[in-house]
Amino acid sequence: MSGNVAADYSNYADPSETSEPRPVAFRFSPRLHLADRIHWRHWGQAAFQEAVEQDKPIFLLITSLWCQWCHLLDETTLSEGTIITILNRDYIPIRVDSDLRPDVNQRYNQNGWPSVVLLTTEGEILWGGVYVPPRQMLYYLGHIRRYYSEYHQEIAEQVRALQDRRFTHKLSQSLSTGALRTLLQEERTVLVDLPLQAGAVLQDLFDADYGGFTIHSHLKFSHAEALELLLGLARQGHTEMLAMVTYSLEQMVEGGLWDKEEGGFFRYSAASDWSMPHTEKMLDENAALLRAVLVTAQLSQSQEWYDLAQQLIRYINTCLYQPVEGVFSGSQSADEEYYEPGNFSRASRQAPAIDKTVYTSWNARMISSYLLAARILHQPVLATMALRALDWLSEQLVYRDGSICHYYLDGHAGLPGQLADQMWMVRALLDAYELREQRTYLDTAIALMHFACQELLDEQSGLFYDYPENAQAEGRLALREQPLVENALAAECLLRMAVHSRRQNLYTTGVLVLAGCIEKYRLAGIQGVMYACVVADAVEHHWI
Repeated sequence: MSGNVAADYSNYADPSETSEPRPVAFRFSPRLHLADRIHWRHWGQAAFQEAVEQDKPIFLLITSLWCQWCHLLDETTLSEGTIITILNRDYIPIRVDSDLRPDVNQRYNQNGWPSVVLLTTEGEILWGGVYVPPRQMLYYLGHIRRYYSEYHQEIAEQVRALQDRRFTHKLSQSLSTGALRTLLQEERTVLVDLPLQAGAVLQDLFDADYGGFTIHSHLKFSHAEALELLLGLARQGHTEMLAMVTYSLEQMVEGGLWDKEEGGFFRYSAASDWSMPHTEKMLDENAALLRAVLVTAQLSQSQEWYDLAQQLIRYINTCLYQPVEGVFSGSQSADEEYYEPGNFSRASRQAPAIDKTVYTSWNARMISSYLLAARILHQPVLATMALRALDWLSEQLVYRDGSICHYYLDGHAGLPGQLADQMWMVRALLDAYELREQRTYLDTAIALMHFACQELLDEQSGLFYDYPENAQAEGRLALREQPLVENALAAECLLRMAVHSRRQNLYTTGVLVLAGCIEKYRLAGIQGVMYACVVADAVEHHWI
């Protein structure tokens, strides 16, 4: 069998009657495989209850449509007859698409795709790893099943102790003193100094040979937000930062992260010189890089960056834009053979598949980048496209509780209330309002922010949770998180909304969210650079 296998909806309630997302078709490798012979369950109460009733451990697979190694796992390990038999007999197999369920992915991903995680019936991890070949998989499945049977009582006691510690930590968080207050002078000083200090750290991490930043010994990501911070500092007179950005982009384009044939940036490289790209193309990554290229063109006034921005937009319009609905597809799958050098590879193979799922946060990022492109490139048609996509999201993905859903697939919207979707959407709406001064964009942004403040804001810590509270949440989803990037976005949006609406409470909440993120930022490494970008904007606009 190959391709997608339809889900059975007969045992599920109408989505308006349950807090669980509507199940969608499991998504497999487009090539031949037998992985659909495994009796996959969706993540949810039914699967966990089945595991309890049958006293079986859970086999959790986190996969993604764009991931070539995920496809390979379907075609090899998960097509082995013995493994299929063991999984169906001894485990409760749960298959999760990380793009559709970022909440599950955030808590169980094993630092790569595909993630294979063996769980207790309570959702605690017994073992986890990334792509597992057949022989090793047989070993782990047998070993964990025996261990789970022989040490069942000890595992149950350890799970209870772990869950008790988590509950105590959660309770201490809820009792911590926070609440709304004024910004302390020492906090203001830290925030004002933070962008330049972050820029100095990026200078230390800068790869003088191949551009970009040396974080891993062999993996190289574009880190577009880090480039954006450097561009912001360059705008303030630190011209050496602009040179770092232009050199990095030149190396990405020439080294292999840029597809010279069809355009678009690949997700990352397995070599520091960008020469071994993993060839999936992601909507959000290309949105972030489009923004960086546009600002680079604006600051440098160099034609090569204007040209690169045009080429990137051409790729997006050709491959990721859906002209009928006027929205953007999520990704284009990896295919190493298709992208091998030489014209024969592409001429002899079908182009990698497009995931036409509409993801709210990723679409919102591209909408903001297109609005910026319309202004910098003097192309009003890009603003028209962006506003059409924004209107479509506002019409099709708003849930009955006032939040916006995470995705739209096969005619249905799913997973409402995620903080990332609310904040990226609010940011895009504010960008649209500032471009067109159309009140409906500001009103919609305020409505989404109202939902976030009512359902996601922890008034004790002053930070936002990543999704609404759910007393029936399974496994690690029972403990919500307060992610740095999305809280930084929330702070930016609150401060911008305060300027437009003249609401003091929005301003107060925004600056306190920024202050509340300081410790998270110090622990985040380069992943916290988005926060530094928001702080830099706040300082530049005299919001703090």
